[in-house]
Amino acid sequence: MLADIAVIINVWDRYKKWKNSKNSTIASRFIDLFQGHGVHRNQIPRFLNGGLSIKDVQDDAKLIDKLDDEILDKVSNMFSVRREWLDGADLQIYPEHDFYKRPEEFSTFLDEIITSNHNLSGYLFIPDKKSRQRYLAILVLEETIGEVSSKEIYRYHLCNNWDYSYWKSRAYLTACIAIASRKGVFIHGRYASQKKINELGFGEKMFSDIDETFSYFIGKGNWNPEDMALEPEAFLNDVDPEINDYGIKSGLKLWLSLEDKGLMKTDYSDNVRALFESYLARYK
Repeated sequence: MLADIAVIINVWDRYKKWKNSKNSTIASRFIDLFQGHGVHRNQIPRFLNGGLSIKDVQDDAKLIDKLDDEILDKVSNMFSVRREWLDGADLQIYPEHDFYKRPEEFSTFLDEIITSNHNLSGYLFIPDKKSRQRYLAILVLEETIGEVSSKEIYRYHLCNNWDYSYWKSRAYLTACIAIASRKGVFIHGRYASQKKINELGFGEKMFSDIDETFSYFIGKGNWNPEDMALEPEAFLNDVDPEINDYGIKSGLKLWLSLEDKGLMKTDYSDNVRALFESYLARYK
């Protein structure tokens, strides 16, 4: 019953957002996209490096005459946002990438980005306190795509569908973190409210500065997601143990299975397997 009510509320909220979005235009969303990523309206022509002039961006009514498919596709790809959102046909700004049970695909995804841009890092947001229902996390990759007035401009890649309290999801997420580490992509650990994490999961929230977007809790400090690939205690932190510690034992076994495939290795992972094997032995 509560789940049904939550779905109804979510659909209603999305409807209200869609109704409000009908008042915006392609030109206004175009400007919002740049300004939401740190590029002022008057800096757009310089950042685009052709196609628009300062005069073109001063007025939305004049700008819309300049926005053809070539420019709209270029900007959608530049910021890795959905063209459907820019067109006003959908509320979802960022595409969602789901690598649950598919860490090898995550590795390929990173390679595609790194091939064209070596300036890549990420953020793993976990709730600042446990939720009474699902305990969700979200991984966001941050890629530098240029700068304006010595200020770096980023695009973001949203990797979601991580149930942080579920042993299987935790193991595959840890594999993705380890893969990133091996490729030199540092993943920062951050805390955020479950509400903000859930909102971001739909891809409907515009990023600005990523820490400002989430207002993570400095009082709780930061944490290192890579520890999940190195320390059993960190890997199991807040995992639902389930009945008879089934979640704990299954999580450790899956960690070891993924390690067998070379998916848990980092630069610091020598002799780590023995730690996990020893920890699992406590539950036999």
